[in-house]
Amino acid sequence: MVRPLKFRKKDYFWIKEKFPDFYSLLKNTAHPVGAEFYIELADQDAYGVIFDGTADVLMNEVTDEGELSKDGLRFEKAWDYADREEKTSGDTQKLL
Repeated sequence: MVRPLKFRKKDYFWIKEKFPDFYSLLKNTAHPVGAEFYIELADQDAYGVIFDGTADVLMNEVTDEGELSKDGLRFEKAWDYADREEKTSGDTQKLL
């Protein structure tokens, strides 16, 4: 099992409404933990499927000018948060 993705609850529910196809990749292994939803991933292949879905969302959110739309920027920020790595130092965790 690889490390879980960790979406903020507000981002998880926003994705559910705005990007239902991508949400369908998350919902079966998602569970709430505090203020986040953890998406459990069985292996690197499962991560790859979700990562490819992320690329699909972002490609569809590029404007005619070649920039990400407002929703695309928010999605990118949500993904960056969810896919971050945590560095453990003693009893505290620090976000990289």
